[in-house]
Amino acid sequence: MKQRRNTREEILDVALSLFSTKGYDATSLSDISSMLGISKAALFKHFDSKEEILDSIIKMMDTEDRNRARDMKVPEYSKSERDNEYRDINKRDFISYALSQFEYWTENKRASEYRKFLSLERLGREELSVKWDENFVSGPLSYTKDVMEALGIEEYEKKAMRLWSLMFLSYFLFDSKGSSEKLKKNLKEEFESLLEE
Repeated sequence: MKQRRNTREEILDVALSLFSTKGYDATSLSDISSMLGISKAALFKHFDSKEEILDSIIKMMDTEDRNRARDMKVPEYSKSERDNEYRDINKRDFISYALSQFEYWTENKRASEYRKFLSLERLGREELSVKWDENFVSGPLSYTKDVMEALGIEEYEKKAMRLWSLMFLSYFLFDSKGSSEKLKKNLKEEFESLLEE
């Protein structure tokens, strides 16, 4: 017999799936409860509003992102927040983490839907524009600069920009082509080359 997942987590996953395809405003609580096969009253046992569901999705994704960094033995936070996390980082772990991030944000269903959702909603909602920037623009660029500086890479700011530009472009190439193997291979070669220059 298939064990049922945590209902709260199921709600978040279904809501995220709907938000990433229909948009936040076009998705109702009725849509979410209907997809789950539960009543709105049952939904309200877990969340008071659609806004609370959105806030919980954001928290869940932020936690998942930090946990992934910790599991891969790279810093979880920015250098300004926790400088000590940058003392023992090495190039191999960073390259592995960067490549796993590409795979995560393109091939993991939840992460891919979250990325698409933020991409869709960032132009219409200020708080989601901020999250988009934190997750896919200035946040990872700043993180990459911090790591490269900690690794003692010359011209780390310029190289961080190149590395992150490649990653960012690769997300869009993946979205248009749907295949990641060649992109991952190219990214690995470029990352290794950049860190060895």
